[in-house]
Amino acid sequence: MKFIPFFCLLLACLPASAVDFSREIKPIFDQKCYACHAVSKGKTKGDVALDTPEELAKVINADGPIVPGDPAKSNLLTICKLPDDDSDVMPPKGKNRLTDAEVSKLESWIKEGASLTGGGSMPAPAAPVATAPAGGVQTWTSSDGRSLQATFAGMKDGGVLLKMASNGEVFLVPLSRLSPESQQQAKAAAGQ
Repeated sequence: MKFIPFFCLLLACLPASAVDFSREIKPIFDQKCYACHAVSKGKTKGDVALDTPEELAKVINADGPIVPGDPAKSNLLTICKLPDDDSDVMPPKGKNRLTDAEVSKLESWIKEGASLTGGGSMPAPAAPVATAPAGGVQTWTSSDGRSLQATFAGMKDGGVLLKMASNGEVFLVPLSRLSPESQQQAKAAAGQ
């Protein structure tokens, strides 16, 4: 039980999740990206679709165009920031470009972990479900086979708190977004 105060302190220090995917990011994708990147419209230019959770799972991962927690490595953000005259800019020159506010919102969402279910202020911490045991950096794999290096920091609200090895930020990852092996790894680390 000596870890509970540490865990509560850790939760209090987590950045509040201020960007809600459904309310703030999905409308940007709808207005600026779906014309060329939507399965529902029969268009997946560059093999990228952004309109279904299944397609988003393919692009939101450590090796995809959206790297959770790392805007600098997120190619989708990079190409949205390119100047109008760059041939790789998205949306393409003359199309419905993202505003500075939209780019900023997208960058914040990625930095916060690119969650499809999170958003709004993080609720006040309740009694923790599990506490973080002593342990080091481990490989965690998503349900679509992508992996990242992070330290187990606990479990909360049906998700796993992972501290990114690359930048030390902590993110809540829904347990269902992890591979069966990583789900077992999390449960074992939590003593479940």
